[in-house]
Amino acid sequence: MFSVRLLLAVLMLAGVSFTPLLAADSAPAATTAAPLLAFSLKDQFDREHTDANSVGQVTLLTVADRKGSTFIGNWSKAIGEELEHTAHPPVRWVGVATLSGVPSFMRGMVKKMFGSDAKHWTLMDWKGHFAKTYALPSERACILVFAPDRRLVFQTSGQKVDPAAVSAIVAAIVAAAPTPVATATPSSSP
Repeated sequence: MFSVRLLLAVLMLAGVSFTPLLAADSAPAATTAAPLLAFSLKDQFDREHTDANSVGQVTLLTVADRKGSTFIGNWSKAIGEELEHTAHPPVRWVGVATLSGVPSFMRGMVKKMFGSDAKHWTLMDWKGHFAKTYALPSERACILVFAPDRRLVFQTSGQKVDPAAVSAIVAAIVAAAPTPVATATPSSSP
């Protein structure tokens, strides 16, 4: 997997902020990164979601604060488009809004800003648990990939979409699959 090493070196030289957690041979690298955070959070429709929904699946988290949320759409679109052309395992795609600075009396108003299409939900992280646990930067789109066994295998963040970083995200999704993937599987998204 020399190409993965080369890709990661190019990304680092380009100044892309990311934390690869897979070694070049696809075995997990030694890391102190936390596994998928145990959580029980509500979306903007007050439906509860837990980490149990991700057990046994590759999970892709997109996490952002208010300013970072302006970049999430472009990153999600780029990742989705690349996944359409890549054989990959089923992916549980979860959007998380970091809302720790929102006063409690404004929460109802803030939830209404997230749209009314129940198929496109976002978890409301009022206490910023994800940002704190994974040391996520503010004002950026943050993307984390977890293997089916809950290991964090890739983490990146950015504002402007970087095609090389998108390729690295998709490579991490494919590498996280428990068995080789023969055909492309449609992704699910909130």
